[in-house]
Amino acid sequence: MSALLSALSLCVAAPVQALPATSSPLARDFAYCAGRLSAEAQHREDQSLNELKHAMQELLAAVIAPEEAEAYEELRLAGHVAQSELLALSRFSFDQGEADRARQLAQDSIRHCRAMLLGA
Repeated sequence: MSALLSALSLCVAAPVQALPATSSPLARDFAYCAGRLSAEAQHREDQSLNELKHAMQELLAAVIAPEEAEAYEELRLAGHVAQSELLALSRFSFDQGEADRARQLAQDSIRHCRAMLLGA
C-alpha cells in the first residue's frame, strides 16, 4: 500500500495530455486544487470548502481561454480523485502508519490549496 501512497503523492506531477501546449503551471495548480477542495468539501460536507473550490474555479477561469476549460476539467477531476483516494486510505487502511501518512498528505495538499487563496 505504501506504493499506492507514493503514486498518489506524485499525481500532481502527472501530465494531462489534453492540456494546451501553452498551459501555465498556475492554471494547472488552480484546476488541481479546485478538484482537491471539491473532494474535501464532499468528504466533510463543509460549505466553506465548497466556497473555496468555487473561488479556485473563478481564478482558473480568469487565467485560461474559455475554449481551454474542458481540458482543465480533466485535471480538476484528477485532483478530486487523488484527494478522495487519500481520504479513503487515511480512513480505511489497516496499516495505521500508512493511514497517518495519507491523512498528512491530504492535509498538506489542502493547506497548499488554501494558501493560494488570499484570506483562506
